[in-house]
Amino acid sequence: MVRAPPETQTQADDVFEDWSPPALDILWAIAQWYNGAVLERDDQRYHIGWHRPPDLQTLLGCSDTEWEQRYEDVFTDLQSPATSPTLVDDRHSGQSEESQPWLTEQYILRRKVRWTPTRSARTAMDTLFAGLFDDDLPQHQHEPDIGLGTDWDESLFHRTGVAVVAAVWRQQGRSHELYPGEQGQAQPDIRSTALDGTTWEAEVLTDHHDRTMPRSKFATFAERPERQHLWIFENRQTAFETLNRLHEASDVDCRIANAPFDTPENYSIQVGNRYLDQSHTDADYHCPGIDRIDTITGWYGRHYDAAARTRLATPPATTHS
Repeated sequence: MVRAPPETQTQADDVFEDWSPPALDILWAIAQWYNGAVLERDDQRYHIGWHRPPDLQTLLGCSDTEWEQRYEDVFTDLQSPATSPTLVDDRHSGQSEESQPWLTEQYILRRKVRWTPTRSARTAMDTLFAGLFDDDLPQHQHEPDIGLGTDWDESLFHRTGVAVVAAVWRQQGRSHELYPGEQGQAQPDIRSTALDGTTWEAEVLTDHHDRTMPRSKFATFAERPERQHLWIFENRQTAFETLNRLHEASDVDCRIANAPFDTPENYSIQVGNRYLDQSHTDADYHCPGIDRIDTITGWYGRHYDAAARTRLATPPATTHS
């Protein structure tokens, strides 16, 4: 069963106005999943890049009795603004967040996840678990003295998308690097070298991002036309709305065949990729920063089955029990 490291209890008073050991256990289990730890549960290995998120009891690795007696009521409290802990201080904005639940429901890979951490929870985990993952994760994925690897403000859905793309490329025998480049630069979420030597860069876009960021990423990617650029979206509507904004933007050189799209939610990814192919081959169009699009759920569904997960070797992360 997962238990938060003892040192987190000594730090908790500086992070929360009120807290309990079971709440720390829950946050620690979520942080392990978020940071890409491989979890051993009932002779099965779980990882954010291979599996749909399990339920919280599985994540904690506890028995039915332990769940009912120690965690169930605390889990319910964390889902309500009135009973969620209050941050003493937000290390990222300098002030406490308005009251909000720490855990919410969200569909990820067609599964309802009832323990998705909100910004308040991610802020607390990043502070509370600072330095505790330093020895577990690759240096490029985790800077010293933070609790959540890379960008703590990424939603669980966004982090899942990055992990799924990375796991598939790794299964295909590609080398890959997560979050390459310096912080503050417009860089992809993943950079990979295919077996034929082609460099691929993937960008995952969810509601984590503002509307100006895609233009910045597109402009950076367009400067590297020799590379292939895969954009992975939250859903089809987000994909075609983003293509519309890029097509209509005055500060980037992007002209996409058949854009703008009047009803973005009605277009398929296959149609979008056909229009992108046309945009790369027809002289009337110009779209050097996007070569392929997909959705997080679609990518997972096309590349994963039980056999694929079985073939996956342990990723570069620590196995936790």
